[in-house]
Amino acid sequence: MQKVIYLNKSRKYRKLFYIFVVMLSSFTVGSYFRNSYLLYVGFVLIILSILYECLYSLPVLEAIVLPKENEKYFKVVIGNQQSDFWKIKKHIVINGWIYLCIFQEGSNKSFKLWLHKSNFKDKNETRLLAKKIILENL
Repeated sequence: MQKVIYLNKSRKYRKLFYIFVVMLSSFTVGSYFRNSYLLYVGFVLIILSILYECLYSLPVLEAIVLPKENEKYFKVVIGNQQSDFWKIKKHIVINGWIYLCIFQEGSNKSFKLWLHKSNFKDKNETRLLAKKIILENL
């Protein structure tokens, strides 16, 4: 039986943080370029950036299905759709953090993500994923 590791989706907090940083930079632009046309250019770019982030956000990785004993590839659930033939290109495991650079053979889609203990629904799945990556060299 294949083990499924479910991940927490935390995009909304990243969006809120991104909007906060952009608004802070807009106040900086407004105070620095007070009497210049660059003020209007800066505000237009900031508004376009916020709209782009809100409308065209990236797909969210929801789950990782670990392979069976003798398989090399694992499955990934992205936006409620399961896709096959994912392989780890690069990985780093440090304490509670796991960095994964994964790609899908055939379509050349790739994801780069840092996973922390808080990204997993079950905290022990961090160890399970790290053990699977290191011992079996996926």
